[in-house]
Amino acid sequence: MIHSLLAILAGLLLGIPFKFPSLALLSWVGLIPFLFALEGENKKRSFYLGWIMGLSFLAISSYWLVNPLINFSGYPLAICILIFILAISILSLYFALFAFILKTVESKLSLPVFIVTPIIWTAVEFLRSIFSFQFLFAFLAYSQSFIPELIQLAEYGGLYLVTFIIVLVNTLLYLFIKKRNKSYGIIAISIFVLVFSYGYLVLKQNNNTSKEVAIGIVQPNIPQNIKMSSKHQRDVVDKLLKLSSKELEKNDPDLLIWPETAILRTYYKSRGFPYHLPKDTPLFIGGFAREGENLEKTLNSSFLFDENRRIVDRYSKNKLVPWGEYVPFPNLIPDIIESNLNHLTPGKELNSFNYNKITWVSPICSEVLNPFYVRDLYDQNDFMINISNEAWFEESHASLQVLQAVIFRAVEHRAPIVKVGNTGISGVIDQNGKVLIRTDIFETKTLTFNLAIPVRKETIYYKYGNLFGWTLLLITFFILSKVYLERKEFLISSNK
Repeated sequence: MIHSLLAILAGLLLGIPFKFPSLALLSWVGLIPFLFALEGENKKRSFYLGWIMGLSFLAISSYWLVNPLINFSGYPLAICILIFILAISILSLYFALFAFILKTVESKLSLPVFIVTPIIWTAVEFLRSIFSFQFLFAFLAYSQSFIPELIQLAEYGGLYLVTFIIVLVNTLLYLFIKKRNKSYGIIAISIFVLVFSYGYLVLKQNNNTSKEVAIGIVQPNIPQNIKMSSKHQRDVVDKLLKLSSKELEKNDPDLLIWPETAILRTYYKSRGFPYHLPKDTPLFIGGFAREGENLEKTLNSSFLFDENRRIVDRYSKNKLVPWGEYVPFPNLIPDIIESNLNHLTPGKELNSFNYNKITWVSPICSEVLNPFYVRDLYDQNDFMINISNEAWFEESHASLQVLQAVIFRAVEHRAPIVKVGNTGISGVIDQNGKVLIRTDIFETKTLTFNLAIPVRKETIYYKYGNLFGWTLLLITFFILSKVYLERKEFLISSNK
């Protein structure tokens, strides 16, 4: 019973920073209760303890997943809650896998726990980023997003390197408490201080800039039920045009940005921009595109309109959200459920935008959560624009967690990112992951920010991608293979 409570406590301590970012440092000690919980347990019991730790972690960090189900699915409340519980129960199996592998390795090989624990945790987290139906939230490193000094190493190994260091410090502190050996505590504190000091020095450096662009941001703050209502479309259009006109006349930005699918309509290259604004400022907006012989395919897209209100270029979202934007395995889904879901078509091209010698890429909404995809999309452009619509999740911490991921993408590529959301959070993040300006959630707001574009720098992460994560995954497979071979040799020798 005590070990179960320790596992739940660990999940809560690790999950709290995703709900209360000011408590981010809890992540550096949150795993300690779980490591004590595993003491003396067998592999089966360890698997269970890992699972309940995952449940408590996801219940507090990702509680907002249930909001769109309750408000927009049309299903009864009990069904929505059951779906949410089922979802986090499945995702919790990754935490169970971590515990099972750790206990397997500990029982068969005499490897230092402070080495195998961060390797296995990070490898499993890396595996979750590959196989999780695009649920790419609540990775341990993201909890540190708002302490820029602690995340600068992401330019070398991405979020997985930061996760590795957090778990390493947790494990060393666990050994310090368990063995009462000051050496472990001194090493743990030294690692933390070194990481912070390196980040502090990086942030102190003067960054050379190549150019500057005035970015106009429109956060219209339109609730999702209004946005989806056909009878309110005129109101939505009027609000966007009024806010945009005001910002154009007041601050005259070089580029004005609207959020994802700001107006639920299709834009055609042959027709141009269908609305009037007081200035001919270029526009970058979200909307739908149509493809196919009979224009039967709908794509979630971003469009660049020039001064003449003609479409210069378009990018369509490649990585759609399962259940939210498309139906996986549609033949297996009952018609009554499938009829309530979207059926968008994914884009196929990795387009970038180029206007007035300024280039950018635009991962749409949840695509920015995927470090693999953003690295493929990014091509040493001047900056990135992430347009989104988090209105589905209402007043929750979903938008804050998207911002956490955006911060890491900026550091990984040393590229500024402009985030523009319908209901927020919108803002500008520099190449060091510092939030230069931001709005509040569910705030109607427009602003113009003079974005200094740094001289391009090819980071280790951009050059080699998730090599660190793949390496840890391969090491974990190698260790498990060694355990399997030694067990096989033992069984063979026992039967002689």
